[in-house]
Amino acid sequence: VNPQPVNGFILPEVCLSDTYAQFTDTTKIASGSIASWLWNFGDPGSGPLNTSTVQHPQHSYTAVGNYTVTLTTTSNSGCVTTLAQSFTVNGDIPVANFNALNPATMCANDSVSIQDASTVNFGSVTKVEIYWDNVNFPAVFQTDDFPTPGKIYKHLFPNFQSPLTKTFTIRYRAYSGATCVNDRIKVITVNAAPKVQFLTMPDVCLDATPFQITQASEIGGVPGPAGVFTGTGVSATGLFNPAVAGVGTHNITYTFTSTAGGCVDALTKPIIVLDSASARFTYSALICESTAVDFNSSISTIPAASGSITGWGWDFGDPTSGAANISTQQNPSHLFTGWGTYFVKLFVTSSNGCRSTVRTIPVFVNPIPRPNFSTPPSSCLPSANVTFNSSLSSIADGTQAGFTYLWNFGDPASGILNSSTGSSPSHIYNTAGPFNVNLQITSAAGCVNNKTIPLTTVHPQPTGSFTTDKNDVCVGQSIAFTDNSNSADGTTVQWNWTMGDATVRTSPSFNYTYAAAGPYVASLFVTNSHGCRSTTFTKPLTVNPYPVVNAGPDLFILEDGNDTIETIITAINPSYLWTPNLYFLSSNTIMNPIVKGVEDITYTLTVTGRGDCKSTDQVFIKVLKGPEIPNIFSPNGDGVHDKWEIKYLDTYPGGTVEIFNRYGQKIFQSVGYGVPWDGRVNGKEVPIGTYYYIVNPKNGRKIMSGYVDVIR
Repeated sequence: VNPQPVNGFILPEVCLSDTYAQFTDTTKIASGSIASWLWNFGDPGSGPLNTSTVQHPQHSYTAVGNYTVTLTTTSNSGCVTTLAQSFTVNGDIPVANFNALNPATMCANDSVSIQDASTVNFGSVTKVEIYWDNVNFPAVFQTDDFPTPGKIYKHLFPNFQSPLTKTFTIRYRAYSGATCVNDRIKVITVNAAPKVQFLTMPDVCLDATPFQITQASEIGGVPGPAGVFTGTGVSATGLFNPAVAGVGTHNITYTFTSTAGGCVDALTKPIIVLDSASARFTYSALICESTAVDFNSSISTIPAASGSITGWGWDFGDPTSGAANISTQQNPSHLFTGWGTYFVKLFVTSSNGCRSTVRTIPVFVNPIPRPNFSTPPSSCLPSANVTFNSSLSSIADGTQAGFTYLWNFGDPASGILNSSTGSSPSHIYNTAGPFNVNLQITSAAGCVNNKTIPLTTVHPQPTGSFTTDKNDVCVGQSIAFTDNSNSADGTTVQWNWTMGDATVRTSPSFNYTYAAAGPYVASLFVTNSHGCRSTTFTKPLTVNPYPVVNAGPDLFILEDGNDTIETIITAINPSYLWTPNLYFLSSNTIMNPIVKGVEDITYTLTVTGRGDCKSTDQVFIKVLKGPEIPNIFSPNGDGVHDKWEIKYLDTYPGGTVEIFNRYGQKIFQSVGYGVPWDGRVNGKEVPIGTYYYIVNPKNGRKIMSGYVDVIR
């Protein structure tokens, strides 16, 4: 894809009197080259001369008017572009003319203004040449290739003060083509301009009295009224008031206007009103009561040309502080006598003696907290839980609600638990101290104060202890309990006994009897005068039951026989003792001894159980001697042998006696022989004779039988 030519050409400025119009081709192409040009001058009356294939052709027009010139170009690759532009052939000779603007007030120090007034019978003026001083400088002119009707041109002639006026000849030349030209010449009068001198004004202090500026004047000798001053702080006549102007640099202008022509000259000069420095200061970011406030005036400034700051005057607005209320230091400190707002003032003095205005800044001194706290009257180990109450803390402005707290309990052994941020925290102490407890309070404004109070009310734990006169007793025996506690740093005021049987006691010493046997654990803790409870002391006690002793049933033992006493014993760790120590075939210190039938005897068994508790019981040993059966008795009522007495038979429990007559009839029978036979049967005497008997003593003896004779 080949680029097209970008057509362009320069139109000439011509009038009808010009020989020809010269056209200049400016066509471009991105690549390749232009192979041919074809011009159409828009002048068909010229016949074949209306076209041309020359790159930069000429054409002569025979009539004024507007023409359209067309250029068609063809590149070496055959790409074609056409461009048409309008073109004017101006009339013959223009009429040059201009008018001077404000001719009566033309001044040497100001530009002279003229305005184009040229005309042409057809078309337009194509160029203007202005010869501003045609008499003195005829070869010097100003050219305008793009004039327009009514256009204004300005020129500044050399400034002069003498003579009071000068005349200048202006030649104004107008073109409508290369050969169509016309001139107009006019003379103008320029007035002399005043010349103002304004010398440098010295710097002045802000507190200086108003003064007249004398450094400004007209030095050219041009007549006119007095000059006029303008600017901040200055009157028209030049009276300058520094206080009105204020600190800083001010531009003062002096303007002089001549009588002839009203020509003006003015100069402006700066005047510096010095503050000796601009008094400025800063102070501590956080100001708290009882803490010195640092003031810094280093931000005070002074212009380099005004010297340096050499003096400072402080008034801290705190007259009750006496001589300390003022200072001449550059960066002083001041301790205010209380909290509240103080109006601090500063002025500075410069090296040239100027004193600044007074800078006043209200400074608020925040009150500091007044930490205080209470503790319980006493706390007891172990693990003494002490609660601290900070409600006693205060601050003068009543902003306690904004307090933040930091406690140090003085107990470094507790590690991270040694501190707290609560308002009324608790801490557990494991030793008696004393401890230095510190409370630091930060107010809502950031002021900090702290207070340390020694904690001396953590008391050691008493030690509970007691003694007893015995630890192992029998039921019904009393035990003497005696307090032996150590009340530590107080005195014992309360005793708390638990006897182990749901019974309590509150006296220091007493005797106590347990109602039932059993193991018991008695305990005691005491409370001392500080309210501290002791350790609990316990002691096991044993209340032993008395042995339950049954020496067994009475025994009937045949004479020279033996038997075992069968006892029933309930006891703990029993020991045995049989008394008297007679007729034992085995030991008299065993539970079931073997005894021999010698004589009737009563044995006493003493059983000793745990705790030396003793119980006794008796057993009777009946020695059954062999029955002595008489073979005759005489129941005649004489009181001698009236009954059949069988000696020892009554000692045989359950023994039986049977008597038979000669016929084998049983005439008497008894179980036991408590009532001997009196020789009667059913109340009647039996006949004298011989009777058969059978005696069964039982109890280990053989049946005895034989005959008994009844006589009278």
